[in-house]
Amino acid sequence: MAYQALYRKWRPRTFDSVVGQDDITDTLKNAIKRGTISHAFLFAGPRGTGKTSCAKILAKALNCSNLQDGEPCNKCANCLAADKGAMADIMEIDAASNNGVDEIRDIRDKVKYAPTQGKYKVYIIDEVHMLSMGAFNALLKTLEEPPEHVVFILATTELQKVPATIISRTQRYNFKRITQVDLEKRMKYILEQEKINYDEKALAVIAQVADGGMRDALSILDQLLSFDKNKVEYDAALEITGFADKEKIEQILLAILNNDTTEALSLAQTELENGASSKNILDELIEMATNALMVVKTKDNSQKNFLNDDFIKKIQDVNSNRYFQVIASANTALNDLRYTNQQQIPLEVFLVECAGKQNSKVDSENVLASSESQRNANTDLTSELEALKKQVSNLTKKVSSLSKKQTQNSDKIFHLDSAVSDRIDENKSKNSKAKTASKPRKTIRSRKKANEQNRKQVYHVLENATKDDLVAIKNVWPDLQSVLGVSQRALLDVLEPVAASSDQVVMKCKYTLWFEKASEDGNLLIVLTDEIAKFTKHSYEIVLVPDEDWSTVRTEFLQKHGKELLNKQKQSDSGPEQHESSNQVVEKAKELFGDTVNVKD
Repeated sequence: MAYQALYRKWRPRTFDSVVGQDDITDTLKNAIKRGTISHAFLFAGPRGTGKTSCAKILAKALNCSNLQDGEPCNKCANCLAADKGAMADIMEIDAASNNGVDEIRDIRDKVKYAPTQGKYKVYIIDEVHMLSMGAFNALLKTLEEPPEHVVFILATTELQKVPATIISRTQRYNFKRITQVDLEKRMKYILEQEKINYDEKALAVIAQVADGGMRDALSILDQLLSFDKNKVEYDAALEITGFADKEKIEQILLAILNNDTTEALSLAQTELENGASSKNILDELIEMATNALMVVKTKDNSQKNFLNDDFIKKIQDVNSNRYFQVIASANTALNDLRYTNQQQIPLEVFLVECAGKQNSKVDSENVLASSESQRNANTDLTSELEALKKQVSNLTKKVSSLSKKQTQNSDKIFHLDSAVSDRIDENKSKNSKAKTASKPRKTIRSRKKANEQNRKQVYHVLENATKDDLVAIKNVWPDLQSVLGVSQRALLDVLEPVAASSDQVVMKCKYTLWFEKASEDGNLLIVLTDEIAKFTKHSYEIVLVPDEDWSTVRTEFLQKHGKELLNKQKQSDSGPEQHESSNQVVEKAKELFGDTVNVKD
């Protein structure tokens, strides 16, 4: 028979054999015993914590024909077939490779068929967060209301990627990291069953590297067994995992606390040469410093197993702030490791920085000396404040006596400073009033002049305006929108050509603010003038008119122009009718302004 990895060979077959998830397994067993099985489950948590194992056990228990207190019997035909992966009613799908809409639609079409062997048809979708959004949407309705004989079990390591609409349709179980004690206990049990000798310190190193994952721990243990099948040794575990010897880490920490930079650097260099990584050394130093801090604070060494006999005696007199400095600096060095390829440099900088700091006793002496100097300075300040208070009180008495004398002789004495200040205030108020009164007059005059000048320009265009020129400019307006930029296109939305002569064009401006800005800034319309010349092959000067003034300007011009037409018509023809002359005025207006003219009786 081919070799089988430890994590596959010793995969849990019952809920009781699942390590570190007692709350979840007890809940699932009680639900099976009471018959309150949900139609959908969601198992979320870190890798290697038992999500897939619990899903397989639950699927097997739902179809077991001989349940034992909520546990599968592992003896009936359904349980044996489920263990071999040969039961048709239990389907395990990897969402990483089957993440499309078609695969989910295939599941949705097959759920309506009844199970063939057991009571339930169970779909285990592993790494469900890998499904596409379309696949999630296709699964929604089926997941919410599946047939009575169907149960969905979803498993994921990244719960934040699963849509909330999926989570709300399932019973969610959060798997936690397995403690180091439980990992070591499980590895001891497996090694005893395999009849392999082991070193407990080696198992502690493996459990620390696994970081709460049982599968990772068994994979490292399998690697060690490949290295030496007769025994799991501590040195081999250090060599394979890249961890440093715990005894050496204690010596490095003592060298840091004793401010021995040379010793700390030499010990770290030795561990690096033996295969330890900078990251693992820093991790172990953080753990060691934390354990030492707990021992100093709680005076309890029952759970902290230090290898050096006199280690606790040496760390008892160290100030707790020193441990905080070491932990904070080590975390900073760990962060710096991510941004450099030279992994040794952050470790060496950390050792030089921490080991070079002053001892806690020296720091406390400096604090005491500084506090005494502050006290002396405070006493000097209080004495000066008291002297100043006395001087202020004397001055206030003198001022009060002088003020009484002044009030008695106030009718007789003429104060020059007050008189001058009053005169200045009066002049200021007069000047301010004059300025405020003159400002609106100036602005009103300037606006009137601007309006009159603008109106003259518009009249000049209207006197020589033709319909053909206006149509020519309107025809190129869509072409301008395709050529101009975004900011310049906004100018086209504000302006509209309303009349044009052979060399000028009147454009109506929707907003008065734009009209004022364009009138003051001549460069604003240069781009538009150039583009019109390119398309029309003729140069036009732009004359702006506000939208609110255009109707009045147009009517005034028509009235004036209509009278001139009538006078000319009377001089040329002796018997014209008034209706014909008015028609001539209308035709002239249409020639000027195009089809925008509305004729009213």
